[in-house]
Amino acid sequence: MKAVTHDRYTDAAGLVLGDVPRPEPGPDRIRIRVEAAALNPFDWHLYRGDPWIMRLQTGLRVREPRGVGADVAGVVDAVGDEVEGVAVGDRVFGTIGRGALAEHALAGPASVATLPDGVSFDAGAAVAMAGMTALQALRETAGLAAGERVLVWGASGGVGHLAVQLARILGASRVDAVCSGRNVELVRGLGADEVFDYTAGATPAGPYDVVLDTVGTASVSALTALLAPGGRVVLVGAVGGGRLLGPLAATMRRAVAARVRGVDHRRMMAKVRADDLTALAGWLSDGSLAPAVQQTFDLGQALEALGLLEAGHVAGKLVVRPAG
Repeated sequence: MKAVTHDRYTDAAGLVLGDVPRPEPGPDRIRIRVEAAALNPFDWHLYRGDPWIMRLQTGLRVREPRGVGADVAGVVDAVGDEVEGVAVGDRVFGTIGRGALAEHALAGPASVATLPDGVSFDAGAAVAMAGMTALQALRETAGLAAGERVLVWGASGGVGHLAVQLARILGASRVDAVCSGRNVELVRGLGADEVFDYTAGATPAGPYDVVLDTVGTASVSALTALLAPGGRVVLVGAVGGGRLLGPLAATMRRAVAARVRGVDHRRMMAKVRADDLTALAGWLSDGSLAPAVQQTFDLGQALEALGLLEAGHVAGKLVVRPAG
């Protein structure tokens, strides 16, 4: 089968699209015929080993070929003997860590959920990691309550554009957003009440009960001025920071500054949960959640798609269709 792999830490230009053996599921695994794979910054952080501190967990060197791509949607075509609740022919989607950019991929049953009939494979793949991140950040880390006011900073990215919609689904009374001018209409179309173009110097005034920050570029002093009494900031991502620590550097600086100023600043890391995927599937099915897909690619264009992802400023999601 065809798959994207790497045998060393590299950028997208050093990845390889080639033939590899079709994987066979172990007793507790399933195999998916991949219909769509959505891209996340998580993917390039893994194959680049960037920031370097990640390599303490992923290995100082790549010792054997590794697959690329976490978010997947497709049809189950083989199951292990010990698997329950998933059958050959099921439509599923989820996030599997590595290996989605291939014609077939292996997954644990707990990392996928049923994709309802009528929901496209593109949509399922596009909401897996980003949707779970936005949902858990708003519902659990922020503790968003019905009637509260939310600001999404970085609202046109993968997590941000879904957070705008999920905040409304979870009962926010007002959802404002910050993004670049070229994406204002996209974000407004997702249901934001007011969209601020940071490239034109537009700034929100607040007050907000929750600020969901996906980029980590605003200062703590600026965020403090936006918060209502009892307001909290949730950081789900950051840009920059250098090769050694990457986003962790910005996260640490922000945490220290927030402590000094007495700001309720919270950091989260998403967990893969089948019940959260099921909730996302329900909202996809009833139309209340709709991922924005900037561009689709076939598997032969996967390296091009990853290069575009690395360059940044993708509006919504990029999706690769291995089945063509």
